[in-house]
Amino acid sequence: MRTVLMVLLSILSVSFADDYKVEEYGNSQTGRIETVLEDQLAVRVLDSRGRPLEGVEVVFETYSDGGSIAYPFTGVDPTIIEGDTASGDFSAVRLLTDDEGFAGISLKLGDETSNNSVDARVHFSADREERVHFSALAVDLRTIIFQIIGGLAIFLLGMKMMSESLQTVAGSKMRSILKKITCNRFAALAAGALMTAVIQSSSATTVIAVSFVNSGLMVLQQAVGVIIGANIGTTITGQLIAFKITSYAFPIVAVGFTMFAFARTRRNQFWGRAVVGLGLIFLGMTLMSDVLVPLRSSMAVKNFFTDFSANPLLAVFAGTVLTSIIQSSSATVGLTMTLAGAGLIDLQGAFYLVLGDNIGTTITAQLSAIGASRTARQTAMAHTLFNFIGAIYMGILISDNGGFVLNLVRSTSSHPLRQVANAHSMFNILNAVVFLPLVPLLARLCRFLIPDRVQVQAEEIELRLEEHLLDSPALAIDNLEREMVKMAAYAEETVKGAVSCFFRGYPKQNTIMSMEDRVDFMQRDLTIYASKLFQRDLDQEQSLKLPVIIHTINDLERISDHAVNIVEARGRVTSNLDTDISEMSSSALKASEMVLRMLDNTRISLESHSREASQAVLELEARLNGLEEDARELYTDCLTRRGQDGLQRLALLDFTDYCERIGDHLTNIAQSLLGGGVWHGTDDLT
Repeated sequence: MRTVLMVLLSILSVSFADDYKVEEYGNSQTGRIETVLEDQLAVRVLDSRGRPLEGVEVVFETYSDGGSIAYPFTGVDPTIIEGDTASGDFSAVRLLTDDEGFAGISLKLGDETSNNSVDARVHFSADREERVHFSALAVDLRTIIFQIIGGLAIFLLGMKMMSESLQTVAGSKMRSILKKITCNRFAALAAGALMTAVIQSSSATTVIAVSFVNSGLMVLQQAVGVIIGANIGTTITGQLIAFKITSYAFPIVAVGFTMFAFARTRRNQFWGRAVVGLGLIFLGMTLMSDVLVPLRSSMAVKNFFTDFSANPLLAVFAGTVLTSIIQSSSATVGLTMTLAGAGLIDLQGAFYLVLGDNIGTTITAQLSAIGASRTARQTAMAHTLFNFIGAIYMGILISDNGGFVLNLVRSTSSHPLRQVANAHSMFNILNAVVFLPLVPLLARLCRFLIPDRVQVQAEEIELRLEEHLLDSPALAIDNLEREMVKMAAYAEETVKGAVSCFFRGYPKQNTIMSMEDRVDFMQRDLTIYASKLFQRDLDQEQSLKLPVIIHTINDLERISDHAVNIVEARGRVTSNLDTDISEMSSSALKASEMVLRMLDNTRISLESHSREASQAVLELEARLNGLEEDARELYTDCLTRRGQDGLQRLALLDFTDYCERIGDHLTNIAQSLLGGGVWHGTDDLT
């Protein structure tokens, strides 16, 4: 009876009221899965004067997307319309507002990350009803973390597979193109953009540019042009991701696997791996997007990412740190695109993250330049300055969310994914246009920050073998060859020291011994690095090149051994060496001159693959053989001599003999270079 009276009073009060309003409470909450929300979902019914209406019927009903109504309730005379009374989980409940005008229910969230929806229908009369929609986000934090990490890992794996495969297929040709067409800054920019677009790795292009500068194949200004072009080329990845083909991830993987499994050549296998990598990129994007999309209804999550727009420095810093950690700007740009596509971040915040990504990617060049020449470090510095300065002025230009730049980006597409990809492309293209005329100035600034050194002493030579390049065999072989040149230079210094020790008495024998030990350590490190390379997927050319490199390393080590033999021969003569005693001393001096010229030409051949220098080594070796034969004949003629003079002649003969042996090893190296630097299936490289 009381209920009937309350309903009648409610109807009468509503009838006499000019208007009414319904207030909602507890909407847009977030909670852990399978828990009851902290605050109830409630409505409050008021008349036009703001007075609570008691006894108004309110029906709460859940949807099939998860969640159920649970005790306790707020209101009068609850009636379970649908649900399990025993378990306390209901899908529909009818309540009457209390004397404060409130009616509310508790919501138990579902068992997976999703939006749980509840409708509240407020009945004022048979023909008057108002509907209030409630939404609450059920969060499975563990699943979200695992799926984001897993999706990012699959994305990175796809990037790695695609980049490495494309580097294997086209890397050597791209490096050859890079050497040939970087004659000016415009050609260098085009070459850098083309190479990065093909091998899908701006980091790889930058590392190659640094290595070319380090080995003298490219000057600083050319390398800066290549790096600027690489920044443009890397935007291709974002544009590719922006195409809405993530639903085809599995078919793409299947096509790639088929290409790989049924390929008849290793080259086609690598093409298959590249396609599989592309599919994995889209699969990783899908996994991350699926788990992030529901989060856009969470005010807490939205507020967190809104801070990126309100605090640009935070966004740039976050992008920089994340890219520095995972060493892939494409991955962080892809993650930014996923956040934008899920509605968690607006264009301005995404743009700031992209600027941070561009700064963070410079860490790769800085790492590759550690221990390299000053010019190589200047190249890495140019990359950092280029991206950092660009991020500063672009950050200022996009500080106005309704400004020209952001509106221009918005006008290119209505889809957030494409907008972020276009923002990335527009920034790098604009930055290239700004900096290309300033390349000479940027180069001078880098030389000012990292001044050139007049001379580098042999003692300062250190090998820099990049372990992270092993998964990119083309780059790792470049690294190995570059460091092998350092070993050749040090072996040359060792022989020079031995020759000086033999004829002049300095440096001391112990110094030459120490230098030879250092060459031994270089041989060990280079050989270990080469053996690790053998365990990677190599194409045919790389498989044929590595044995020759190892033979060259061994030849260089044997050369330093003969340098020790020279000083040991000198040690058998206790008195000062008389270089005027006979024609033998003249032959020894000529032999030393020839072997030093051969060493110099060999180093040049290894650095620049000069056929002329290699041919000069062979010509000098023929003359050196003649000198060694003449020295033996001269020594035979004076075998009857005794005393100190005889010991000196023997030392001179040994010296000439060791020079000839050094020449043999240098000939091996020269002939391997003239043969294309590849293995021909025989232990005798001569």
